[in-house]
Amino acid sequence: MPSILFINRVYPPADGATGEMLLDLAESLHRSGWDVLVLTTASDGLPQRSILNGVRLFRLGTSLSRKNILLRACSYLSMIPSLLLHALRLPRTDFVVTMTDPPMLAVIGPLIAFFKKNKTIHWAQDIYPEVACELGVLTAQSRIFQILRGISVWALSQYDGVVSIGRCMTSRLLERGLEESKIHTIPNWSPPIAPLERANNPFRKVHGLEGEFVVMYSGNMGLAHDFDAVLDAAESLRGKHIVFLLIGNGPRRNEIEREVVNRSLDNVRFLPPQPRETLSQSLSAADAHIVTMRPNLSGLVVPSKFYGVLASGRPCLFVGPEDSEVARAIRDQNAGVVIDPGKPSDLAGAILDWAMDPVAHAAACRVARIAGTTATSATASAAFEEMLKSISSDRT
Repeated sequence: MPSILFINRVYPPADGATGEMLLDLAESLHRSGWDVLVLTTASDGLPQRSILNGVRLFRLGTSLSRKNILLRACSYLSMIPSLLLHALRLPRTDFVVTMTDPPMLAVIGPLIAFFKKNKTIHWAQDIYPEVACELGVLTAQSRIFQILRGISVWALSQYDGVVSIGRCMTSRLLERGLEESKIHTIPNWSPPIAPLERANNPFRKVHGLEGEFVVMYSGNMGLAHDFDAVLDAAESLRGKHIVFLLIGNGPRRNEIEREVVNRSLDNVRFLPPQPRETLSQSLSAADAHIVTMRPNLSGLVVPSKFYGVLASGRPCLFVGPEDSEVARAIRDQNAGVVIDPGKPSDLAGAILDWAMDPVAHAAACRVARIAGTTATSATASAAFEEMLKSISSDRT
């Protein structure tokens, strides 16, 4: 039986998009006959060792400070040697897969391979330290950035394979000098979601959304996401039975809430993150979804929430860079509209067009629903397994 170890900071029930992706892939590989191990960090009340749906879980006790960026960075850095030491103590597996939570986790892959002679894959959900630089946490001229980038470039070059989650990310990795033959582009996917019609969706009734055209943002409100155009559009569409519903938490939520109050935006509402098992209801409650990304992060991150939008059968309004994977996928599949972040009037116009034309909106929903059938965990798992077989045959 082939075996594989995944290493990532989060795994359900702990919150985090990377953990959700990992759960889907780990369980899918187990069903395909793999012995799957996951090394992650502890969640309250969960045992250090357990088996969940056939996946062997090893949870490491750590703590993450969220008081400020510096303490958070120190917490992340302290996790990396702990994860390395525990990985070295676990049974040897044929493959080791590192992810990007915590940042710079890629550095441990080559060390594990040196001691245990595994084949290694890095599953790049983000590219660090460039993300930290673009978000203003580090400066490109700083010594610490140069050191971290040098380590990251070296580490990725030592892997047998690197999984990129978008064509824009693949371009970034090639710019780093990574061998093209090592890069495998496998986009993320949606959690299991069954699209629901508006009239049959209890979420709309419970939250008083009936009779409104609902524009939803569902996901982390993080530093990588720009909300200026969203709030500007909401301001220009007041009084038109259009509701902007922002679902989720994140470091920017308080800031956004303050701005909503300052602008007296009575058409903007907030809800906490919704459970995975009710995503079909919450995501399908929207008439259209907004996904945002800062332009300077193109290729460094790819918003995974986009795939849930398509799976819900609703068109996507992407406020972000033209060359990103999300923008390219929308254009390839005609699954929504790509908006220049500097043109909030275009966002307001696109929303108003659909709100005023039910026929055009219904057609956009049908196209999105078809597009949503292509980004599934089964498709990604098959591509992942094909990559593993290829690496196994290439490197003996």
